[in-house]
Amino acid sequence: MTRLFLVRHAESEWNAERRWQGRGDPPLSPHGREQATLAAQSLSGDVDVIVASPQRRAIETAEIISRALGLGEVTTDEDLREIDVGEWTGLTIDVVESRWRDELQAWRAGELDAPPGGEDRHAFLARLLSALDRVRESHDDKRVLVLTHGGAIGRVERHLNCHPGHGSGNLTGRWFTLDGELRVASDRIKLLPESEVPAPETR
Repeated sequence: MTRLFLVRHAESEWNAERRWQGRGDPPLSPHGREQATLAAQSLSGDVDVIVASPQRRAIETAEIISRALGLGEVTTDEDLREIDVGEWTGLTIDVVESRWRDELQAWRAGELDAPPGGEDRHAFLARLLSALDRVRESHDDKRVLVLTHGGAIGRVERHLNCHPGHGSGNLTGRWFTLDGELRVASDRIKLLPESEVPAPETR
């Protein structure tokens, strides 16, 4: 059985600016790099290997944690990328709420299959599950930190009927087990102190 700890990346520059990211590829903010260093302290002794989305905000977070824990090279999987939010990419939350109020409400309620010009949520889930299967095949019986995105974690949670609510803070995650079937193994876990303010829903 493989244990998978799906965790959202640290704060990116676009998180700090309250911009929707999706397939956008901003780096971590200076504060995000500090967050990743701090989060590593919470993971000492709990993970054996790290696999990450190749987007900069995820891979940078993973590499900072890996260096701090002495876990060696971080591998990536393309299918751990965030959902493509199409026309919302790079726009601030306020702009999206103003221009696409109805669509955004439907998206948050799970009633819209894709953002305008974006990726279908069913195809998104299929690629995420494929990526997790590959992680299990490569790291059977290991404890794997999967450094990914808020939308990715939320989609897997909804698939397993355990989504706790809307939005996911930076460096927040949940343990799952995978041994033929993906199962929930923990509640949401915050790797940062309560004083850290979670980032807005910008994925």
